[in-house]
Formats: sequence, C-alpha cells, structure tokens
Amino acid sequence: MKLLAVTAALGLTSTVSGCLLEREIAAEREYALTGKRSEYHAPPSSRQASTTFPIGEGDRFAGGCVTPVGLGVNDRDLESVLAVKEVGSALKGLRRGFPDKVQLFEPPFETYEGRKFPGAIVGDNPRVFIMSGIHARERGGPDNVIYFLADLLAAQKAGTGVTYGDKSYSAEDVEKALSAGVVILPLTNPDGVAYDQTTDSCWRKNRNPESAVGAANGRDIGIDLNRNYDFVWDYNKHFYPGTDPASDDPRSEVFYGTGPASEPETEAVVWTVDQYQNITWFMDLHSYGPSLLYAWGDDETSTENPDENFVNPEFDGKRGLVGGPDPPNATYKEYFLESDLEIETEVTNAMVASMLKSGGSEYTNYPAVGLYPTSGASNDYAMGRFYGNVSCGASRMFGLTMEFGEPSSSFASCPFYPDADEYHRNVRQVGAGFLEMMLRAAGEAGDPLYAEC
Repeated sequence: MKLLAVTAALGLTSTVSGCLLEREIAAEREYALTGKRSEYHAPPSSRQASTTFPIGEGDRFAGGCVTPVGLGVNDRDLESVLAVKEVGSALKGLRRGFPDKVQLFEPPFETYEGRKFPGAIVGDNPRVFIMSGIHARERGGPDNVIYFLADLLAAQKAGTGVTYGDKSYSAEDVEKALSAGVVILPLTNPDGVAYDQTTDSCWRKNRNPESAVGAANGRDIGIDLNRNYDFVWDYNKHFYPGTDPASDDPRSEVFYGTGPASEPETEAVVWTVDQYQNITWFMDLHSYGPSLLYAWGDDETSTENPDENFVNPEFDGKRGLVGGPDPPNATYKEYFLESDLEIETEVTNAMVASMLKSGGSEYTNYPAVGLYPTSGASNDYAMGRFYGNVSCGASRMFGLTMEFGEPSSSFASCPFYPDADEYHRNVRQVGAGFLEMMLRAAGEAGDPLYAEC
C-alpha cells in the first residue's frame, strides 16, 4: 500500500516530456520506487575503493524531471552519493513533484570557481533552517537533507507517515512537522565538494587560492568556512593565547580567512537567514562522530551572568579555557538564557532517542564546546545574532550542530567517506533526528522572539 500511495502522490505514473529520453526517465522512476533498474541508470564512480560508497557520475534526477524519494517512504539501496550537479537537479525535482509546496531560490553569490548555492523553501514563514556540505569531505550531508525533505513531502501528499528503521511517525506527525516550514541550503561548499569527489583527497576547506603561500602539497588553498562567520572571528583578540580555536596559517585545516564572512559561501548562508526573520531553529549538518551539539562553541555555557557575552570587550583574551588552569581567568562562561538551554537540551534528548531507535550508531548530545572550542562557527553566529544584538530585530535561534555517522574504515585515507551500510544508516538516523527537531519547531519552542533594536 505504501508503494502505491507514494506512486500516486509523486505523480510518477504521468507522462514526462522535455527532459531526457522517456526510457531514461522511466528507469529512474522505477528505481526510486522499487530499488530496481532497467535499461538506464546513473553509474557510480569506479575511482574509489570498492568498499567505499561511490559517487554518482550521472544525474539520477534527470535535470529535475525525476522527484527524489527518501528512505522514510521507500527503504532501498540508494546506489551512490549525490554528485555536486545532482544537488540542484534534486531540488528541481522536488519543485516539479510538489509545485504547490516547494519554492526554489539562489543566494546572489558565486564561489571562486563560479558555482551557485541552490536552496529550497517549504512554508510561507519557515521556522527551521538546515545547511550541510560546509566541509567538503563529509560525504552524504546534502543527501541526508534532500532525502529527508523528500520523505516529508511525499508522505504528506500521500496521507501517510514515514518510517526510519524501528522508528515510525504518523501522517499527523508529518503534517505538524511541515507546518513549521523549512529553508534548506544542502550544499554550502560546492567547490570543495567537487574537488573532494574528483580527487578523494579528504578535502575540508573551500577552493579559494588567494591566501595560498605555495605549499608543495596544495593544502594551503582554501578557507575553513566554519571558522569564517562573524562570531569572535578574531581569535587572537577574543581567546586566551594558545587555545587555538582557529588558525591564521593558510596551510592549516582551520584557516579562518582574511576577515569575518570573507567567503561567498559564508555570505550565502548569512543572506539566507536574513531573508526569513521567523527562523528559530538553525541546524548545521556535519560528520563524523555520532553526536548532537547545542549551546555555545566558544566556551562553556552559563545562565547566571548576562555580562559574560561575546560582545563584551572586558572578557577579550579570556575565552576558550574550558576546564583550564585556575588562574588565569578560567571562570568565563558564555551567557545563555536558562529557558533556551532547557529547550535545546530537551530537543536534543528527543532527537538522540529517536535516532537510536532508527539505526545502529549510538548518538549522544552535549554542549558544542565539548567537541573543542571554536571561533567563527555557523551555529554560534546564528545564536549570536540575537544574543549579541548584532542584528537589529533578529529572531532568537536555537543553534544546533549534528555530527552524523561513525568514522569509516572503508577508505583508509579518509574516515569521512562512508561505506554503503554507513551511508544508508546515516540517511535514516538523520531523517529521524530532523523530524524530531521539526516537530518541536512547530510548537511553542519555535515561536519567534526578536532582539530589541
């Protein structure tokens, strides 16, 4: 019954024209629904080790003529990781399949290599923002986002629920989740991902060469985009010496760039959240190490002293000493409203419980600084727009980071490359976690609260 319902919901029995050959379209539709192919398919790459889940080399969405189908409505073999060009094609497919629900957009920026940032919106006043693909080697992030949204839209149209492993959600849950509205930017580092997918070089940064110093191995090219946001970006000023939340050395994997938001990839995210003042939940999807990070990443969190905040120069040079020596100045903690901390803790608890039920990876949740202190990170920037009063009228955002998946042993040179089992497990577990977040965003925890001007 689920297969028939989804087929009808997606309109996959109708005739498609003006895209690829009909036999190619039919083959892609058949695979989306049954997991079986006939005649045409987008072949996986043969470059990677045989146990690493390959990169797709064709376009399974046929330039937007085929609507993506996630694992929550049809659990099957997805065959390969989405190639860069397939991300935009998938979003066009969602638009084609759900024209009354999905709107597409592109922030007005281009990468160094001339690529754009395709995005999608569901809902008139979206409360949730999801981004992924900021670190190039973290394979499967864009896939997780696209297949999750595809699941919700297909289930809503068919009047059914979704199932991830042993975790099921009802049709009512799907309706409630979608009522929150969502904005997605699935691929925020397209140049880096394209390079990583063609070189298998475990590449992290973008591909901007302007700060390169001529290193023989080429690792001096690019900026770590998750150290480039305008949140205590100048770590030499804001952090205690030696804590090293970023680097000013272009050869470093955490090189922070030439200034806050110096990169078009960063500007694209900032521009997007500027457009939607009702966004209250901000999710940045990463891998690996199954965990959900909440609260601040620059230092430990406190609900006691509002003066201890990132815009107060009195505390410059004192941040980042998490569990550090006493003295000097290891008592600084970044202020957070107690009610916000309770909400983020409760929601990530629920996400962990759901993700544990939907797959095999043992997720945990903890404050973001527990991973390591960071400067210029996306989720801190999102929360800081409200807490630092740095954006007049900005909505309070709950900033979360999800680190999906386990370190992979299938490709010795890069533990971020999943094998087939890990890839599919990630799609299921991320979908379950996202759905829990969307359900909370649709309730009181998603009500906007605006910064005073």
